[in-house]
Amino acid sequence: MNIKRITTIAPIGHLADLEKCLRAAGVHGMTVDHVQGFGVHANFFRRDLLQENVQVQVFSSRDRCEEIISAIQQFASNTHISAGILAIESVDRLIDLNTGQDISAGQL
Repeated sequence: MNIKRITTIAPIGHLADLEKCLRAAGVHGMTVDHVQGFGVHANFFRRDLLQENVQVQVFSSRDRCEEIISAIQQFASNTHISAGILAIESVDRLIDLNTGQDISAGQL
């Protein structure tokens, strides 16, 4: 299947700007989870070192994937985000739960 899942983790304070970036790139939907974690930039003011972040997931056709990735990278550069990750995964099957039909890459 030609569908990709793009997942990015970014500081929670930049969610509104990230949403604007994705909308400008033509993304019609996204899923947001509030997550905690630490990596290079741990919160040394907390005993457990955790930072509050958001994890945003977007499904895209393979041919639009690079455009969305570039938009997210540009967003990170413009907002001077020094922490976060971006992952791209292949999706075997995507199903619309309202209709029970498979979603094709052309519908994304």
